[in-house]
Amino acid sequence: MNDLVRRGLYALPAAGILTAVPWIFILQQPHAKTDPEGFARVATSAGGAVGGYLYAAGFVCLLFGVFALYGHLARTRASGWAAGGLFVSVLVIALSLATIGTLSVGSRVLADAYLSGDRSVSSGLVLMSGESGRIMSAIALGTDLSVIGAIAFAVAVWRSGSLPKWAGILLAPGIVLSMTLSPGVAWAGALLLVISGVWLAWSAAGFTPSRGPVRQPPEAEIPVPGRRSSSRSPSAPRAWKPQRR
Repeated sequence: MNDLVRRGLYALPAAGILTAVPWIFILQQPHAKTDPEGFARVATSAGGAVGGYLYAAGFVCLLFGVFALYGHLARTRASGWAAGGLFVSVLVIALSLATIGTLSVGSRVLADAYLSGDRSVSSGLVLMSGESGRIMSAIALGTDLSVIGAIAFAVAVWRSGSLPKWAGILLAPGIVLSMTLSPGVAWAGALLLVISGVWLAWSAAGFTPSRGPVRQPPEAEIPVPGRRSSSRSPSAPRAWKPQRR
């Protein structure tokens, strides 16, 4: 179980990478208000579909990452803060995945209708491109809640005594900024998420960048009454003692 938790922490840097790559496809997409046909063609292209799936996969990795981080912090004195951070983060990720699914699938459905000749859905394309107040309010709610969860995890890492304190400080803005809709801010958050996630995973696994794995000292043998200690090597010769006749 401990090994599973340590490996699960690598889902945090994976989330940073997967949420950063889709912006390459998003930036190539024209605005639906000025060029609805170009928007529709990019939305229905293979790159647009891959970008949407990668973005959703990034949030799924973030979900596994926060569960793994809680699994490590639950055995420390900061378990209460970690539980609060996990609860809020899972709520935020669930809301974000619902919003991402709506934007990704909905925009492609409307784009198919537009390219088939139904020009009346152009207003729907504009709304799905980020002009909808309901969608923006859902994204703003998720971003605001993510601040609470990120701060709770940062405090838990700081107070745990088993993970680097500054890794938790970097993790908090990494989680929040990677959920924004601004490319530059999202890339900065993804970078912080990758750095802090790798740092936490190395520390949880007993690694440091310069010394490698930390070896634990061997456990001392517990003496049992009526039983001789096995500290002597079995191959060591016994001292000869003269026998009495």
